[in-house]
Amino acid sequence: MNQTQTRQVQKLTIDDKQKFELQKEIFITIRLIDMVEKCAQLADDKITPEKHSQEITKLIERYKNFTSKIDKYDLNQFIKEYGLEDCKFGIDRINKGPPQIKQGNRIQLVVDLMQRFYLMQDIILENKDNPKTQVFKPIVDQLIMLLIRAKTELPPYKSYLEDLQQFSKQHLENQIIGVIPEEEFQKFESIIDLAQQSFMTSHSQQ
Repeated sequence: MNQTQTRQVQKLTIDDKQKFELQKEIFITIRLIDMVEKCAQLADDKITPEKHSQEITKLIERYKNFTSKIDKYDLNQFIKEYGLEDCKFGIDRINKGPPQIKQGNRIQLVVDLMQRFYLMQDIILENKDNPKTQVFKPIVDQLIMLLIRAKTELPPYKSYLEDLQQFSKQHLENQIIGVIPEEEFQKFESIIDLAQQSFMTSHSQQ
């Protein structure tokens, strides 16, 4: 380091250092927001809407906290000064604010699941003495599809999806005609009861 550089370092005040640290944190936060947005919109294995909203909300709060400490902060000026023009997803999200989860879709999913559970219980009751695979396969397939959606669109809860998928694979898939063994049918009833109870409890607490 030459003498000129030494003098420049020595001229940095405490305020200068604090501003530099704030600018560094803002730079990092904008990059992080951009990364999360790209994961939510472009990645093959997309994050859930809830997780997306949660992470972006935290990052934008962090961004606002840092920028509020800089006098006359301007996002567009900061972008140009620090070469962040490539963070288009992040910049767009900062301008729009945290994403809002579409409640209409979520409510419809909850209603569909409740209806399928009630229908499943009716079918179980009506076919208990002779549980044919062709009777249960369509409704089980429908329920599995809804539970797969719930895994990404509803807040996390124990859905027993894996248990139901395993049962379907063992006793319903590739069996057009047949009867579910009594012992296995009892296990199936238990899975449905637990899944419905967990769903109803989780939904009532939201």
